[in-house]
Amino acid sequence: MATILILGAGVMGSALCVPASDNGHAVTLVGTPLDGEPVRRMKAGEAHPKLDKPLPDSVTVLADQELTPSHMASADLVIIGVSSPGIFWASERLNQMLSMPKPVAFVTKGLDRKHGRIVTYAQTVPGLVGNMAAFIGIGGPCIARELANRYPTTSIYACRDRQAGAFAAGLLRTPYYRLAVNDDVIGVEACAALKNFFAIGVSAMQTRYPDTSRPDGQSKNPTAAAFTQAASEMAGLCERIGGRCDTAFDLAGIGDLHVTVGGGRNSRLGHGLGRNQTVSSMMAGDLAGETVEGIDTARMLVELLNTVPSAKTDFPLACAIIAAVLDGGALNFDFTTLFA
Repeated sequence: MATILILGAGVMGSALCVPASDNGHAVTLVGTPLDGEPVRRMKAGEAHPKLDKPLPDSVTVLADQELTPSHMASADLVIIGVSSPGIFWASERLNQMLSMPKPVAFVTKGLDRKHGRIVTYAQTVPGLVGNMAAFIGIGGPCIARELANRYPTTSIYACRDRQAGAFAAGLLRTPYYRLAVNDDVIGVEACAALKNFFAIGVSAMQTRYPDTSRPDGQSKNPTAAAFTQAASEMAGLCERIGGRCDTAFDLAGIGDLHVTVGGGRNSRLGHGLGRNQTVSSMMAGDLAGETVEGIDTARMLVELLNTVPSAKTDFPLACAIIAAVLDGGALNFDFTTLFA
């Protein structure tokens, strides 16, 4: 039995308690300062507001102020279960309380800057945290509610040190939570951010050309073409960021893109853009108060693409998404740019 500490009581951090607990590990889930309501409910034995059932009784739930250095000291693995806005809170907590080297796994998805370049958290966070023995990126398709319900799920644990990645995966792997391990942590982290961004564009194609003969009203041909283009562009951008292009054609890339197009905040934003709504109207209406991480990725990617002279030719879907997200207009993707 191991001891696992999860920082961040969001939906994914909470869901990861289920396979960890099922494997007999001692699991402590700590909320951020913004997780007051989920923590209150789970401490009372209720379900997380975005999960279907309560966590296993063996999981200990703490509020942020209840976290102590002893919790860090006893952990064999620390998992950071926050969205990108919470990465600095998590880094501060690690620096304040992590007194000895520990492997740290991240479900956080986003891009960062370093020395004027667009990079991943795998390239910046280790420099912010003193006692991180290994940075492990968790990627691949995984809807938190399905994981918490123990539906079959496949994900990937990536680390430059394959042994550290295998250690973390070994603690969490169950008959329903199937885990691959690789050493392209930059590629996995890049794809984890890029798939949110490209899901906006692919999802927009589902509603741009409505098919009233189908129950969901969505057309399939434009979606398939955009999905294929997204995979190709994701591979190219992954390589420019420092990862391997083949990672985009595996679980972290097309696998995660597929599940993200199937639902979630980025997909909902894309559906709105496909109906000629604007980002500002969506964020003030249907998505009010939500964190749509694909928008943050767009702000980073525009800097990267500004350094690519052939960006409009090589990355037409990315350019169309950026124009819609950052310039406030409709998403106009020209299909004649494909396979010209």
